[in-house]
Amino acid sequence: MPLAAAEVSALRHDLRTPVNHIVGYCELLLEDAATDADDARRTALRAALASARDVLALIDGTLSASGQDVTPGAIDALHTRLRAPHDRILAAMDALRSPAAGDGFSADVERIRHATGRLLATHRSSVPTPAAPVSPAQPASPASPAPPAHTRGRVLIVDDIEENRDVLRRHLTRQGYAVDDAADGAAALRMAAEVSYDLMLLDVRMPGIDGHEVLTRIKRDPATRDIPVVMISAADELATIAACIEAGAEDFLPKPFDPAILGARASASVEKKRLRNLEVDYLKQVDRVVAAATAVERGSYAAGALAEVARRDDAIGRLARVFDAMAAGVRAREERLSEQVHTLRREIDQAKQGGADPAEDELDAGTLLPGALFADRYTIIRVVGRGGMGTVYKAHDRELAEDIAIKLLRLEVMRGDPTMAERFKTEIRLARRISHTNVVRTHDFGEREGSYYVTMEYVEGITLRGLIDLRGHLSPAATLGIARQLAVSLAVAHEQGVVHRDIKPQNLLLDAAGVLKVMDFGIAKLADRTSTITQAGMVVGTPAYMAPEQLMAETVDARSDLYATGVVLYECLTGVLPYDSVNPIALIAKVLNQVPVSPQEKDPGVPAPLSALVMRLLAKDAADRPQSAVELGELLAQIE
Repeated sequence: MPLAAAEVSALRHDLRTPVNHIVGYCELLLEDAATDADDARRTALRAALASARDVLALIDGTLSASGQDVTPGAIDALHTRLRAPHDRILAAMDALRSPAAGDGFSADVERIRHATGRLLATHRSSVPTPAAPVSPAQPASPASPAPPAHTRGRVLIVDDIEENRDVLRRHLTRQGYAVDDAADGAAALRMAAEVSYDLMLLDVRMPGIDGHEVLTRIKRDPATRDIPVVMISAADELATIAACIEAGAEDFLPKPFDPAILGARASASVEKKRLRNLEVDYLKQVDRVVAAATAVERGSYAAGALAEVARRDDAIGRLARVFDAMAAGVRAREERLSEQVHTLRREIDQAKQGGADPAEDELDAGTLLPGALFADRYTIIRVVGRGGMGTVYKAHDRELAEDIAIKLLRLEVMRGDPTMAERFKTEIRLARRISHTNVVRTHDFGEREGSYYVTMEYVEGITLRGLIDLRGHLSPAATLGIARQLAVSLAVAHEQGVVHRDIKPQNLLLDAAGVLKVMDFGIAKLADRTSTITQAGMVVGTPAYMAPEQLMAETVDARSDLYATGVVLYECLTGVLPYDSVNPIALIAKVLNQVPVSPQEKDPGVPAPLSALVMRLLAKDAADRPQSAVELGELLAQIE
């Protein structure tokens, strides 16, 4: 009857193991026999190697890796046929025996003889997986040379048979690796947890914790799973190989192994581990940069926190250097902005001490009286402003129990176009998408007895118009505090596709803390569709703040708002408009044909970079202005 597959596998393993020792030691001795005086040694060793390969061919031919169709008679025949190569190997070793041979050489010869003797001592096993054979006392292995100062990597050899460990250790040490070894799975797991190995060479069949279990635990542990593991075993059944690869092994080398293949596998695995180490370290540094970015966002980043990463001479090091410089720049810009807003707040306080907002002094009366109930919901408190679009009231929303602002639109805005109300609703819906600290929040659009109104966030403060009128002009620092906040608000609106079209001091509110609030997003655009520039008091805009393309009824985009911003900043710095005239027609002619005197020419105290930026904003061709509010914000942040 055929033997069980497990018996065949055990016998195949037990026979291939001594062949591995014969081949391994012969290869080592051949490497040492490099001179002409070693010709006789080389001849004997090559004869032994050839016979060992004959033995391997006989084993593989009789005991298939699948373990199928092997009879006891075939085993007996195999042992009979092994006698001839067995005798040739021993004869070769006899030829190498010499009193003049060194202790190390003689010890290896004896190891080969011992392994050869095990070829005929091994017969059919009655146990499917026998315990590893115990070798008789042998001469001590020659000490492995100390690893070079700079090794190619650190390798752990795990095998319960000393000869297997010895052959592998000596091959790898010669190739420049630092080598440790373990005689069982428990020791291997302990050593792998304590030392950072670049490669593990692992036997499959071992008593106690076998190689497959060691592999499984190594790959399951986050601390060791990146160690490449190459299985080396005489148990080369396909099922065993497949199980090891599925468990995470890099490769499987059958015993006896080819030293060249071993070297190639070791080199490739160690290089893979080196690259993985670099990757892990790189990701750690990326995490540090991400943490630094989070710290910047929270305002807790300390300059130089990435100094260690910045010393790296790679992409992440360059990123860290750039990031640190940028973070320092951001902090410096934030500190400058804080100082600028502080100056602005101080000038607001000084202006309020000098009198009320002149715009409010002119608005003592209005259509709606204080205390009146409007639209059955809002209690009018007082008039807070009036412009071309209508009158603005502070009111109390009785349903929400909070103060709001109501803009009651002039009848001229809605008259003559039955679709105007729906179009206004559309524009208001667009404006409501803008949610930012520097933008007055628009709430709703409604109608009461033929009068249309817009409700919005109420801000207690002073208009920029009132501040300029009270102060005459503002300092460069206060002007920059206004400009940087205005640029941010425009960037947010433009990103939503909303162009204001009526940026002017009357539409810019400043609260007690110096926070700028832009009003009337979404309203001026619709009014502009149905209006023309005539005398003061008509609905659209103020010609003095309108870009040339807007005055000429050409295409208007975000850069038109930047032109108006330039006019506002010019007036903040100088107290006057860049262009002024007694009638709109003459004003338009100046805007289209003249170049105004720069702010610095009017006031030498205005910094040259700020003056130049204002003049660039006033460029007649939109292509010559900054191309976005974001770009404007960056340019303003660079001015000290």
